[in-house]
Amino acid sequence: MEPHSLYFVGYAVFATVGGIVMAKAQYTRKIREDAPINYKLLKVIFGLALLMWTGAALAAVYYTSSTTSTAVAGGLVGIILSVFFGSQLNMVIKKIQKDDKFIEELATHDALTGLWNRRVFHQTLKREISLSKKLGKPLTLLMLDIDNLSDINLEYGYEPGDLVLRKLADILCQAVRPSDLICRYRSKEIAIIFPNLKVEIACKFAKSFQAEIASHAFDIGNGKTVNVTITAGLVEYSDKVQTEPAFVDAGEVALFDAMELGRNAMLIG
Repeated sequence: MEPHSLYFVGYAVFATVGGIVMAKAQYTRKIREDAPINYKLLKVIFGLALLMWTGAALAAVYYTSSTTSTAVAGGLVGIILSVFFGSQLNMVIKKIQKDDKFIEELATHDALTGLWNRRVFHQTLKREISLSKKLGKPLTLLMLDIDNLSDINLEYGYEPGDLVLRKLADILCQAVRPSDLICRYRSKEIAIIFPNLKVEIACKFAKSFQAEIASHAFDIGNGKTVNVTITAGLVEYSDKVQTEPAFVDAGEVALFDAMELGRNAMLIG
């Protein structure tokens, strides 16, 4: 191989190895510290590597002093290496992006129901409280408890109970607005944030949802169905609950007080 080609090959190998090492380091930091991965930097480094491999292929043809067939063969080898390393580098970036998305899903969603988890709930509620203060718009929190989920788990097992939870979550997601946020707050509690919605309107939604769930036959497999009911507690953001913890506490108090009234009950705090 000509010296010019060797220069390009050396640069290409250096850029390729450097990009892989940097990608692995960023991926490890993402897992340990939840730090974002700099895809632009990785693409620039891998792009330079691909450019160098292409340069090696062209140099093999242009600077060779060998016969025409040897020069063409050298060029083809360089091009094949360029395509190979280009595909490999592309696979590395796609794998990182796929894993990054999977890690983000685990960090923000409940694994069983696919609903948002408590981490996202608290982050979103803080943001919505800030917007409510700034814009003077209403904000309502709805806390739901699945009354007889524990009974279903005891009688049929946890897998049928999980089926009920997933189906209930699906029904709920179809019923709310795109701007509303639904979170699995505890094992059988679900919290919903209603931005720009007064508690009276949210109350009508809760009653409608309670009726829909109570009339729904949940399939738990083996030809069996069960019925469930939900108890609801609502609270609207006001001067009485100015902080996010106080707002959540008020919602839980409303829910617990409603549970004292019996199953399928509802109370505004």
